[in-house]
Amino acid sequence: MKLIGAMLLLGSALFCGCTAANLLSRKAAYLRLLRQFLTALMNELRYTLPPVSDLLRTLAGQAAYRELTFLQTAAAHSATFPESWLDAVRQDRQLSADTAAVMETVGQTLGATDLDGQLCTLQLCAGRLADLQADAEQTAKEKGALYRSLGLFGGLFCVILLL
Repeated sequence: MKLIGAMLLLGSALFCGCTAANLLSRKAAYLRLLRQFLTALMNELRYTLPPVSDLLRTLAGQAAYRELTFLQTAAAHSATFPESWLDAVRQDRQLSADTAAVMETVGQTLGATDLDGQLCTLQLCAGRLADLQADAEQTAKEKGALYRSLGLFGGLFCVILLL
């Protein structure tokens, strides 16, 4: 019975460490998705130049961007753009403060200037997201291994203490 309890304790500690490492990897993947979204946004603007409300509904309807909660919310209330965009970005808990600031800039840019101005600003935002993504990937690489090791060795420590 002690052996089963020890294995469960070790397994749960390892699971916690792997979950923490996975959260770091998901943050980097989310930033990659945001960069992909900005690229699609720039392409739509460059080649079709639709009204902002149509642009948001088109991109929100694509399966690749269903995970972007703020986009879905902003597209549903696109008649009140840019206020709906800013509110949606501020309420999205998946966005860190730095990422939210970049996405707020995107919302303030869309439809506010000429096409070249919008594309230049969106390109700068994409560059900032690339920097944030690189930082997140580096953090996931460094701390992910640490979290998994802490889970394993923390579990082993508890098992040794209890036996």
